[in-house]
Amino acid sequence: MAETIYDVAVIGAGPAGAQAAVSASHQMRHVLVLHSGKVSFSRGRAYWSKSVEIEDAPVFPGIIGPNFAKELMRWMESRPVVDFMIGGEKRKTGIDIRDGLVLNLKRNGVLFELEASTKTLKRGREVAVEHFKSRTVVVAAGFDDKWPDIEFEPGEERLYKQYATVFRYAGNRKGWHVCIRCDGHLHVNEHLALLGVGDYIYEAAIGAQDFTDKITILTNGRPHGMSPPVLKQIRERKINIIETKIKRHIGEKTDLLGFEMIDGSELFFHGFLVDEGLIPNTKFLEGWDYQKDEEGLIIANEDMQMLDSKEAPIPGLFAAGDIISGERNLIATAFALGQEAGLSASDSLRRWHSPAEEANG
Repeated sequence: MAETIYDVAVIGAGPAGAQAAVSASHQMRHVLVLHSGKVSFSRGRAYWSKSVEIEDAPVFPGIIGPNFAKELMRWMESRPVVDFMIGGEKRKTGIDIRDGLVLNLKRNGVLFELEASTKTLKRGREVAVEHFKSRTVVVAAGFDDKWPDIEFEPGEERLYKQYATVFRYAGNRKGWHVCIRCDGHLHVNEHLALLGVGDYIYEAAIGAQDFTDKITILTNGRPHGMSPPVLKQIRERKINIIETKIKRHIGEKTDLLGFEMIDGSELFFHGFLVDEGLIPNTKFLEGWDYQKDEEGLIIANEDMQMLDSKEAPIPGLFAAGDIISGERNLIATAFALGQEAGLSASDSLRRWHSPAEEANG
């Protein structure tokens, strides 16, 4: 059998990745989607929510995270791979979805080679690795949110085991939130606890004012680290800062109610938001010369094409969704960026380009 060379390989199956894949396949491209969820147990912001309805998704209003993931998968599966003829040439179009955590991405001539782990990691079982080739790549891998070290077991190997207690209380109305824009409306005029340090956490407090003026900032045992101007405004807003370390969660079944502090005191709130920063899912880009911001998020041009250190577009390499720097981390934004990346990747494969485009490289 002839080796499969895809037109577009999409890394990630969230809203940005799904939209990029559908848009590219709609332009008659043969698309590979590598979905890491079953292999790595990593969940993006659109997925980890267990029971809170997503209200800002333009196509799937009022849907919860797991069902949203299933609908995106059905959407991509509705475009299976088929053969067609154009200009006497036999081609393929459609979407091939594979479970795979991308470990390495490299260029070999005009093609990209993707190395991916394709089976769940288990103790005593060798890593299953497969290789794929594509003419273009769309990076839509998103990022993982950093979680607080409350009841944290550093000896565990798997993310879902490390944060078992956190995830127990995450994803419902009375649990952890990570996006004040997404979930702030669940706590109108209620008391919100925001966990984090530095001016970074105050950005969440800025957003929280749209919903409530009852706000407390918890640092979990660390100095607050806020700049004098921010600290001055916090005092003007009568926001309390508690620097005592948190010992454990206080909950009932899957509801998070409050915390027991290391000094024995107990604190209770109506809502909880954690913002400890993020971890970009881009280890496979190590060794590549590409632009990123201080958090490691990708800087792309208006066509969603990644840029090298000299501001030049990297041929064939695009990005979309939460991994993009300077964009709002919202589902509607991810869809829009995914569509742009999918169409741009598809357009780059055209045999003929206008003289103006060719002149501009």
